[in-house]
Amino acid sequence: MKFDRINFVIFIDKDIDLFPSFCLSGITGKVWTLYLIKEIFLAMGIEKKEGWTHPEAAEKYAQTADIIIPERKEILSIISRIVIELEPMDPKIIDLGCGLGDVTAEILKLKPQAEVLMLDFSEEMIRRSSERFRENKNITLVKRDLNQGILDITEDRGFDAVVSCFSIHHVEFENRIKLYSDVYELLKEKGLFINGDLFREESPAIGQWELNNHISSLIIQLKEKLGQEWTFEELKRNRLENAKKMGDKPGTVWEMFHDMKAAGFSYVDCLWKSRNLAIMAATKS
Repeated sequence: MKFDRINFVIFIDKDIDLFPSFCLSGITGKVWTLYLIKEIFLAMGIEKKEGWTHPEAAEKYAQTADIIIPERKEILSIISRIVIELEPMDPKIIDLGCGLGDVTAEILKLKPQAEVLMLDFSEEMIRRSSERFRENKNITLVKRDLNQGILDITEDRGFDAVVSCFSIHHVEFENRIKLYSDVYELLKEKGLFINGDLFREESPAIGQWELNNHISSLIIQLKEKLGQEWTFEELKRNRLENAKKMGDKPGTVWEMFHDMKAAGFSYVDCLWKSRNLAIMAATKS
C-alpha cells in the first residue's frame, strides 16, 4: 500500500507552577525565587513549551497514562477486537492521532499483516512511533494536524477501518464534522470508524460529581503506584490546569453522535462507557 506523504489524556507534573527557591550567587547575594526568573524569561520572550509540542509530554504520558486512565487498556482491547473481528484478514486501517502507537500495536498483535497509516501532529510522537514500528513495512507515519482534515493524505478510498484513541477531544469543535466527513470518504462501504475518547457529561452537576470522584480515586492511585502525596484541592487544580494546557476540548457523547450522523454515517453506537470515557462506533453504509 502506497501513500502520498504530505490524542481524557493527561499527565502528572508535581511541580507545575510550584516554584522552589534557589540562590543566584554573584548577582545580588539575595535569595531569588524561580518565579522571578520565569518572569524574566517571559519578558525576554523565552516561554516554556507546553502541550503535545513538548517532547516531555510524550514521556510523561507513557509513564503515567495507565495510572491516570485505569480503563485505558480495556478501551484499547475493545477497539482492536472490533477491528479484527469485523474486518478482513489483512485490513487497511488509519490511526488518527496515533500518539505512541498503542492502538496500532494492539491491532498488530491480533492481525500482524494489517496495513496502518498512522497520523499525529506531534513530531515527538511520530518519532517514537517510527522507532517502535521501524521493522514493519506495513506501517506508514504522516505528520498531520487533524484540524486540517485528512482527505488529501491518500487517494485510497477503500480503508476498512479508521480508529482513534484519546485524540479527537483535542480537535477544535468547528472542525470535527469536516474530520468525520473525511473519515467517511476514506472508508469502504460498511467500513468502521471507532473512537475511544474523553467526553464531558451533559449535566454540569453530574460532570462536577464525576470529576470530584475521579480526583478522590486518583489520590489513592498516585500514592500507591508513584508514592506521590496530594491534597484533594491541589490535585484538582493540577488536573484542571493541565487539561487547559494540553488543549482538552471534550464534547458529549450526544454531540459526537449528531456530528457523525451529520457527516453521513447511517449507524452510530456507544459501545462502552465508564464515567467520562466512552467508545463510539459508526458504520458507513
